[in-house]
Amino acid sequence: GGNRFELSTGLIIAARYADKLRRVALVALSKIAPRDVIIRDISELNKKLFEEITQKNIGKLDVIRLVVVAEYDPQEKKIKFENVQIQRFYTEEQCKKMQEDVIKENQRLKEEIDSIKKEIDHLRSILK
Repeated sequence: GGNRFELSTGLIIAARYADKLRRVALVALSKIAPRDVIIRDISELNKKLFEEITQKNIGKLDVIRLVVVAEYDPQEKKIKFENVQIQRFYTEEQCKKMQEDVIKENQRLKEEIDSIKKEIDHLRSILK
């Protein structure tokens, strides 16, 4: 409806998410919702986001973008949030490191599989 908005922080360092989301919400929602309601409800959302950011091991200096759909309900005097997304961005160096780790793990698993195959072949030869 007319009271639904997609809020997006743009790219920010994780440490700045709460302030940035509050400012974005104040600008986007100030014409339809009272300032104190915006601040109260964004504060609640920010607490939930903090838990999620912490659980995902996102560092204070990691680059993220928050995107959330906000809808103001004038009867309840409450902003409802849905489709909350924490989008994390990686540097090229971080991507290369993750790729190297995956390649190493794949190589280790391949060697383990080869070893198991040899063991199976050995056991088959004994059982014949």
